Order: sequence, then C-alpha cells, then structure tokens
Amino acid sequence: MITLFYILIVLAILKIFIGLVFNAEISVGPIFGVMVGSLYSYTDYEEGREHTLQVCIIFFSISVVWIET
Repeated sequence: MITLFYILIVLAILKIFIGLVFNAEISVGPIFGVMVGSLYSYTDYEEGREHTLQVCIIFFSISVVWIET
C-alpha cells in the first residue's frame, strides 16, 4: 500500500513537470471522500485538442489541463 502512494507521488511530480513544459493550467483541490488513482483524457474541439492529466491522492487532486492547437 505504501508503494502505491510513492508511485502516485512520483506521478504527481511528473505531471506537474509536464504541465510546466506545456505551459498548462495546474490546479490542486480537495476531494470530499477518499480517492486514489491517475487519469489521462483528451477532448477534440474545433479550436484544438484539450488534454487533461489528473492524480488523486487520498484527499487531494492535482489537475493539469492544456490545449494543443
């Protein structure tokens, strides 16, 4: 179980670094409940493609969002 948290912390740091490289919007927010995991998603719009990276560690969520034109 502890190994899972270490992996999620490393993923969170990696996703923040990716957000800084792509000049993305990085947000940190609380979660009402308990959640553990990682997510990558994209949505195609007429203006371009919106990418979302998210890591949830117990009570906190780190989201990185950027638009590729």
